[in-house]
Amino acid sequence: MARTAQMKVVDGVDARDRRFVGDLIERIVAECPKRRATSASERRAQEMLQEVLQGRGFDSELVPFRYNDDLYTTLALHFGLGTLGSSLFAVAPAVSLALHATAAISYHGDSAHRFYLLRRLQQWQESQNLVCTLPAEGEPALRIVVLAHADAAPTGWMFHPWFLQRLGGPPPRGLRWLLGKPLKTATYSQYLLAYLDLLGLLLGPARLALLPAVAAASIPGLIATVLNGQIALADDVVPGATDDLSGCAALPLLATRMAPRKPADVELVFVATGCEEAGRGGAMNLARQRRDEWGRENTVILGLDGLANGDLTWLVEGEVVRHPTPTWLHDALQSVARSEPRWHDVGPFEVPAGGSDVAAFLGAGYEGTCLACIDLELETPRNYHVHTDTPENVDLVQVLSCVDFAEKLVDEIIRRRTSHPGLG
Repeated sequence: MARTAQMKVVDGVDARDRRFVGDLIERIVAECPKRRATSASERRAQEMLQEVLQGRGFDSELVPFRYNDDLYTTLALHFGLGTLGSSLFAVAPAVSLALHATAAISYHGDSAHRFYLLRRLQQWQESQNLVCTLPAEGEPALRIVVLAHADAAPTGWMFHPWFLQRLGGPPPRGLRWLLGKPLKTATYSQYLLAYLDLLGLLLGPARLALLPAVAAASIPGLIATVLNGQIALADDVVPGATDDLSGCAALPLLATRMAPRKPADVELVFVATGCEEAGRGGAMNLARQRRDEWGRENTVILGLDGLANGDLTWLVEGEVVRHPTPTWLHDALQSVARSEPRWHDVGPFEVPAGGSDVAAFLGAGYEGTCLACIDLELETPRNYHVHTDTPENVDLVQVLSCVDFAEKLVDEIIRRRTSHPGLG
């Protein structure tokens, strides 16, 4: 018996689960190496996950939606428009005002998933979410939706290790309000520029005295235009083994673990989204498609996004509009973190830019959080959005430790939100 147990457990995790996760990630990367949002490769990865779920006895469906395929073109379009507006300030302040206001309002709404303006100028294409539901018996008292994304990220200069080593990490304490959230800074700089444009209209020819202020306020938008435009032009997609095939591989494991002991009045939903890397398009569409069915009062969202290559954290979302973690959920996360020594350092991480699929649901009024591993010195995961995000560089032991944490968190959420205190 001792030998059997030794063979079953390796490095503190189940060897079968470790082999399952590693093999699944390798197979998807081999067959779908360029999983750009809306692509056939993204869909094939979801179909492979669907086959795995079916093999474990779980029904699922591919739910279609439409979205565009490139967040970085969207960003370059917004802040490029603002940069154009700055160049016209001296000769056409009214046009400059229109361009700055449009860029600010449009990206503010885009980032919060409230509305889209400039993004609609891009081509919209077919994508889909893979949705696997473990239904409740009757009306559910609680629904937990677990999200991971099947698409992979484009790459470019801003994700290069050289760039991150010099500009990564937390900014100086006195400048964190300005540099801690670069896209928030770039967005609010457009509002400031619109104000300067309005002053310029009132001042007439004397507006030229404002040119130094306009130039200074234009720097964040110019930087955003150059860096995001370079990624859009490079059109180069990474393997995305950790980000986020690690989360996708966790979905069948969690479904298998939870199915036998799921309370009858709890519904569990496992989703492999599309278009996360294009701006959380799959999650945004899913939230809109299910808003009448999934009540905000009894639905909790849990994201799994990059379960290796850093320290396990839960994300505090919102690059422009901040979404603090609800007190009850913060307490639940801390309770799980305190439950075992291996998780004692797990804590919150404020997302500096971008965000997970959960952010789209938070913008729609749901409560939830996302688990992710972050190198706290870089403020990104290691191998983030670069070609070294390969199966060989996925720490499978850490992935499975994160799956264990997620499983305990699901149990804790059920205990706190229903009358099942003894679950697990």
